[in-house]
Amino acid sequence: MKTWLRSIAGTMLIGALAVPAGLGQVEQQLAIIDEKLDKLRAEVEALQFKQQQTEKQLEDLQAQINHLRKADGGVAAADVQALDARIRAVDAAREKDKQVILDTLAKELAQLAGTRAGTSAATGGEHVVQKGETLSTIAKQHGISADALAKANNLANPNALQIGQKLVIPK
Repeated sequence: MKTWLRSIAGTMLIGALAVPAGLGQVEQQLAIIDEKLDKLRAEVEALQFKQQQTEKQLEDLQAQINHLRKADGGVAAADVQALDARIRAVDAAREKDKQVILDTLAKELAQLAGTRAGTSAATGGEHVVQKGETLSTIAKQHGISADALAKANNLANPNALQIGQKLVIPK
């Protein structure tokens, strides 16, 4: 009898672990995270393209300096200094762009890590949107603010609820 009860309890525990509450909500939040990652990748690509252009400008300026140094006719020291100053400015801009890329990546990754951690956090329950319900009426039913409900569900447009949509109710 004890073995049979243990078997049933084990099966129930495995079943509870296999189907987490709010699976649809987690999938929705993961889709939002994937969308943010795609946006971040596009921004990084744009910054990398800008950095490549800056590096090309730097190479062109270095080639101009080398050409001026080899040319006969005496290049004025002021011209070489001006080109050197331009190279330093371009190089500084390149380093600044590099830092912007790193800062943006760090910020977005930290935000995404927090969002992913939030998807597995305990919630106050779940609500399935019914016909005629609004975010504020649902929030009022659960004793929370509409802003808190919108934030907990990462709703880009709180006025565009869908019938049957599952909302996580924060504690």
